[in-house]
Amino acid sequence: MNAATSVIIASNNAEAVIVECLTRLLQQGEHSKLEIIVADSSTDATAQLVRMRFPQVRLLHFTSPTSVPVLRGRGIAVATGQIIAFLDPYSMVGRDWLKQLIRAHTEHDHPVIGGTVDLYQADYQGVLTWAQYFNEYGMFMPPVEEGPTGILPGSNISYKRNVLYAGDSPRCKDFWKTFVNAGIRRSGKQLWQSSSVSIALWKPIGFGGFLWTRFTHGRCYAGMRCVESGLPIRFLRVLSTPFLPFLLQYRWSRQIWRKKRHRRKFLQTLALQFILFSCWSLGEFTGYLTGPGKSCTKLYY
Repeated sequence: MNAATSVIIASNNAEAVIVECLTRLLQQGEHSKLEIIVADSSTDATAQLVRMRFPQVRLLHFTSPTSVPVLRGRGIAVATGQIIAFLDPYSMVGRDWLKQLIRAHTEHDHPVIGGTVDLYQADYQGVLTWAQYFNEYGMFMPPVEEGPTGILPGSNISYKRNVLYAGDSPRCKDFWKTFVNAGIRRSGKQLWQSSSVSIALWKPIGFGGFLWTRFTHGRCYAGMRCVESGLPIRFLRVLSTPFLPFLLQYRWSRQIWRKKRHRRKFLQTLALQFILFSCWSLGEFTGYLTGPGKSCTKLYY
């Protein structure tokens, strides 16, 4: 029997969070057609924890380090749901997440629906965690305006099946959210932001590691973006990267400030946010100049 909803979680060394993530998912109510797929390439105890504590979860374990887009692609290849949702192991779903997800897809014909991302146990988090959260997901902090949007969070996003499959075959071997969504928008369809499909982010990754992944993501994005561009276009984009941290900081600040939440934390982290935006921009500079290199294979979270 096919699942109504498939949830795909790509994990790399997520033993600190995977139990809470899956426990919350399995507390969504007696939904007989919920399928949970964990695509994992961890070297820690993540796979063992899933096998031992969650036998109802389908585990795809790979012994060599594997990037999130590739892991998600492996999950898509075996998913049976009519709704395909992507969470991170750091995504702690709200109590009625599944109910709200199904409702949103039932009420809206939009091919892609994303939700909100709050900070897990916000009152107990330090300034570095707040900076990372604002930098990566602050634009999706509730409240959000329900309706069409140009960007959705990769840690809380879902697709109607026909977007990702041609018949029974996946359209893409690997899943790159940014480029899949860009293709959907070019086809004239809109992405939809839901205000009720909510998760909280618990991402216990050190600031240094987060800096490195910002650079890696930026380089991979730029390298893939310009894979078919000529030298003049690449040169113009290289010239634009010194201004990128200021532009990103302005865009994020404008969106986050309007929410009227956690403003003191936001101001306290502005300098750290700028450092993170600068790392991303340096990654884009490198990607436009020299290509992605091996950066796209190192996107582990």
